[in-house]
Amino acid sequence: MKPLQQLIERLQVTHDVGQQFIGQASASDVHVYGGLILTQAIDAAKHCCPDNYSLQSLHGQFLRPGIVKEAINIRVEDLKDGRRFKVYNVYCQQQGKTIFFATVTFHLPEDSFQHTQPAPPLTLPADDKAHLFIDRTTPLTAEQSRKDAALEVRIDSPNQLDQPLEPEQVTWFKTSHDSTEAASLTDWQQTLLLAYCSDWNMPTVAIRPHLIKPQQRLKIASLDHSIWFYQQASLDNWAACIQQSPAASGGRGHTRGLFYSENGELLASVNQESFMVTEDKPLTTAIIDR
Repeated sequence: MKPLQQLIERLQVTHDVGQQFIGQASASDVHVYGGLILTQAIDAAKHCCPDNYSLQSLHGQFLRPGIVKEAINIRVEDLKDGRRFKVYNVYCQQQGKTIFFATVTFHLPEDSFQHTQPAPPLTLPADDKAHLFIDRTTPLTAEQSRKDAALEVRIDSPNQLDQPLEPEQVTWFKTSHDSTEAASLTDWQQTLLLAYCSDWNMPTVAIRPHLIKPQQRLKIASLDHSIWFYQQASLDNWAACIQQSPAASGGRGHTRGLFYSENGELLASVNQESFMVTEDKPLTTAIIDR
């Protein structure tokens, strides 16, 4: 199975009984990426919703770190069964403990008011800024080739912990695939891919204006995550997430993001708060218990 197909399979859940589902474990030996968990929560809720409703939003809380290579048990509860809106509570659990909780809302589309904030001038970073990933926690090694990748990511101004930078960043995403794979992705799978990417680098944008000294160890973890969906995404073409951090204080950093398509359509908006502190240990980044 090709890398993109493997990633898509991991984002989608398997039905167990009733409104209970199973999400595949993370393939990483490092940590469970939050974007994987929230995407599986969205897919589980979709299984419980009529097909003619569109995904509106997710509002989630990361409660505990995920356990690598262990399946995620997902339970969906009906919260509102309205004519226009369907709302679900989703509980993602490992070893009997909830690691992520979310409220997921679907809306029956209807004709009404419409406007979006236009995209600012954006320029795709050059090829030498490209980074290839099998999944978020598995970048390609020097021995691997582009055909081994599922996603290509480009950042014009990468993070540098040894010098302060502006608290903003533009991250570009695109699937790395051949034309056969592109044609096989459904609209829903494209939506799941966008949700998966919505957690990418969000916590570290709030770190950018701050200097981390060599004797310090950065401890950082996502706390909560909200995403609103506006237009159908297609990561067969480039999508840019404009990420900005308006504030950090008291050990917490806030980052918000706007996803635009290559032709300037506003696809989604994201907000996240993260835990961020330092301790006197050698310079590194740690994903910590919440």
